[in-house]
Amino acid sequence: MAHRNYHEIDANSPSACGRALGKMFGSIIRGYLAESREDEDWQELLNEAKPLLQQTARYFPAYVEELDAYADAAGVPLIELWAMSIEDELGDDDYEKCTTVVTNNGRLIAHNEDWDPDASDDICILKKRCGDTTTLELYYYGCPLGGTALSISSNGYVQAINSLDHTDWQIGVPKLVIARRMAEIRSLDAELNGVLAVPRSSGFAHNLVGSDGDVCVVECTAMRHSVRYPDTPSIHTNHLLSPTLRCFQDETDGKSTFRRYDSACDLARPGMDMASMKKLMSDESRGAVSSLFNRNTIARAIVDIDQQTASFWLRRERKKGWIDYPINFLCDKTEFIA
Repeated sequence: MAHRNYHEIDANSPSACGRALGKMFGSIIRGYLAESREDEDWQELLNEAKPLLQQTARYFPAYVEELDAYADAAGVPLIELWAMSIEDELGDDDYEKCTTVVTNNGRLIAHNEDWDPDASDDICILKKRCGDTTTLELYYYGCPLGGTALSISSNGYVQAINSLDHTDWQIGVPKLVIARRMAEIRSLDAELNGVLAVPRSSGFAHNLVGSDGDVCVVECTAMRHSVRYPDTPSIHTNHLLSPTLRCFQDETDGKSTFRRYDSACDLARPGMDMASMKKLMSDESRGAVSSLFNRNTIARAIVDIDQQTASFWLRRERKKGWIDYPINFLCDKTEFIA
């Protein structure tokens, strides 16, 4: 059994991947852009987006190639697709969002994806084969490159993203592009320093867990970053945890991030199973705003590396509850569900 909003594509190149996604989600994107064009600041946003696209083309040309093919298949201009995808980067929508818990020595990873409740229909589950890399992820239609929530890659890593509010910004590669690159990493030792050397316009917190259970937490602002290898349980919400980065912490929108962090720290255990993790990520003890499972939770995922299973929950299909998907491609290639 799979969700109604579960999709698959199979492509041999970035451009083929982009074309497949553009055909699949083009009508949704055209609807998004129709709304964006009504905004009186839309032209200004397009102008602000151009230098960030130029930076991305310089450092990640394959991703721009993918987006260009996506835009062509969807029947929309590339610059408009791009501007829509980085609107959060250039705007003032600072919603606190997402809780990540890693336990069992890195063998069990849970993630609650929080956004505006109206965004329930903006997220789905996507399984994608692009060249020799297979990913299964929580996918936002408005972030065509993917990798901005939770993703599982045949390259050997699970990534869970937590948004951050920080004070610095510069013209560089947007955080959503860095998130996609991190989602495809094959070796932290060989690749991480190179990714972090790319100039960023802003940053996420990247929770990276290898198929061997090694945990790495990378917190990024625009101009600084921190890399930690924490013991488990490892918890992250939406504020900076690294002491060296706290001077960049922007004022958060309320205290939800701190309350969710405290709740997860109190409830997580070094050894948990799928059932106990589902119970933890369903905790509502701090009310509608500040609980781990709150009114803004639009999707959830739990990845069990030992059982080679990822369990997903979508608010838009909440009557279906949790549905399991095989992830044996994390270590070995596997066939699509079909």
